[in-house]
Amino acid sequence: MAVRARRLRAKEFRRLEQSYLLQAEHSPGELERDSLLNLAQGFGYAAEQIERRAVIAKTVVLCAIAALALFAVLYIP
Repeated sequence: MAVRARRLRAKEFRRLEQSYLLQAEHSPGELERDSLLNLAQGFGYAAEQIERRAVIAKTVVLCAIAALALFAVLYIP
């Protein structure tokens, strides 16, 4: 369940990032555009971190399963 929640959260941050990028593209003011781009960058960074943590968690689980399988093959008669 936690993996799905992380994926949905990352997806929502990506959606917000795209939304702010689109708003910045159509923004008439320089300060407003810079602020919107800064927000988009923050949402992109947050999504990237969530996705990275999800990959690390999957890798740890797969390594643990591989270690258990190796232990079972080598040490259990």
